Amino acid sequence: MLFAMFFIFLDLFMVGIAYAVYGSNKKYKQGMLLGVHIPSYAVEEPEVDAILEKHKRLTKWFYIWNFIVSTGICFLSLWHFSIFLIIWCLWLGEFFGGAMLVLFYSHRKLYDFKVKKGWYGASDSKIVVVDTKVNTSSNKPPFPIWWHLPAVISGLGVCVLPSVRGFLSKEHELWIFVLIFIMMEGIFIILHMCTNRTRNKIYSSDMEINKRADQVVKRIYSGIWLISGYCNWISFLVLVYLSDKQQWIGGWGAVAYISLQTLAGLSVLLGLFYLGYKKKEILDQDTNPLYVDDDIYWKNGWYSNPNDKRMWVQDWVCDINYTTNMASRGGKIFTFGILGVVAGTLIVMCAMFLKVDFTPVYLKVDQAQIAVIAPMYGVEIEPDEIKSVEVIEELPDDSVTKTNGFADDKQLLGKFRGKEMGLFRAYIYKGYSPVLKIELTDTTIYINSKDSGDVKIWYRELNTLLHK
Repeated sequence: MLFAMFFIFLDLFMVGIAYAVYGSNKKYKQGMLLGVHIPSYAVEEPEVDAILEKHKRLTKWFYIWNFIVSTGICFLSLWHFSIFLIIWCLWLGEFFGGAMLVLFYSHRKLYDFKVKKGWYGASDSKIVVVDTKVNTSSNKPPFPIWWHLPAVISGLGVCVLPSVRGFLSKEHELWIFVLIFIMMEGIFIILHMCTNRTRNKIYSSDMEINKRADQVVKRIYSGIWLISGYCNWISFLVLVYLSDKQQWIGGWGAVAYISLQTLAGLSVLLGLFYLGYKKKEILDQDTNPLYVDDDIYWKNGWYSNPNDKRMWVQDWVCDINYTTNMASRGGKIFTFGILGVVAGTLIVMCAMFLKVDFTPVYLKVDQAQIAVIAPMYGVEIEPDEIKSVEVIEELPDDSVTKTNGFADDKQLLGKFRGKEMGLFRAYIYKGYSPVLKIELTDTTIYINSKDSGDVKIWYRELNTLLHK
């Protein structure tokens, strides 16, 4: 049930964010409606009103029905998680693809009507020369990139402390959090660098408006990446401190880490909303806004301009977002590369969980070696590693944390750690007994089967082998 509730919340969050970005673009602002440049008087045209009303209806029902369907899909996790994940991934592709399709369809309908009416810039694009005066220094420059260095240096520095180094040598799973810390810091530094080096955008023929808008955009964006980097740094230090103190990651360490990483994500969202507010506040003061009609390059919903050498351009859907120029080789490689990586990752994940759900777990005993046969988390055991073997009715009642494995309402699979039990491996179908407990020199293995007779057979085979 926990998985179902988590994914329902995740779906609500994604649908809400997607609606805020793709579904709420229905107002005439900065000379555009649905991303199409039209004169202000054209908004009153009956045909334009009809296109907008149809778009509103499509958008409303698309988002309502997708949330209802996605909520129903989440309850499949109570049956088989792998089946749920496959259907959920298919829904995810349909949802984001459909959200863009609904918006792009209305965008193209309005663009075609604009061309038919012959409104300004309908058949060609107006090229605007960049005002180089905007590039002059400002009173509020973006935050410098080197401000990330204290977080990076101190974060890596704690890893060489004797106690932490010793803990990392025993708990190899914690290294994944070190890699995540390095990767996230690198991403935020690269984004910060791109922000500070991005060329200025022209919003108005008023040089002062341009200057103020450019200052706000770069300063807030650089602040977002800086705050996010330090949230990532704090979450890593808290995890290392609690893990070192308790000599394992523990529930509180995991909760603190996830909470602070979530705070990093929220800081990005809040920063983007604040940027949108501040930018609008400045541009609303402009009495002579500059409208650049480049609709011909956006007519299909995405940007494709072979005369523009840029790979990244500001998106028409959300002016605090950037998209690729699909007429450039780099834009195509990046876009289809990302889609390929995401699709490949989802396919691999689905295959892994199918294996977990439908591959039976069993103990294989022969004259030379003992092996737990299990998807992804199987293990081989030498006879001289075994200290004792016994049959128990169920797992001990303990506070257990997963360190490297899989756990749902049906099974426990992989490496775990209990407050009293310490490190152990579990290959347990929940609700089935008895359980075979195999105590080794460095850990303990708990394994059972849906057929209770299997556990008794394994127990006899192990005792026969150990008492030869």
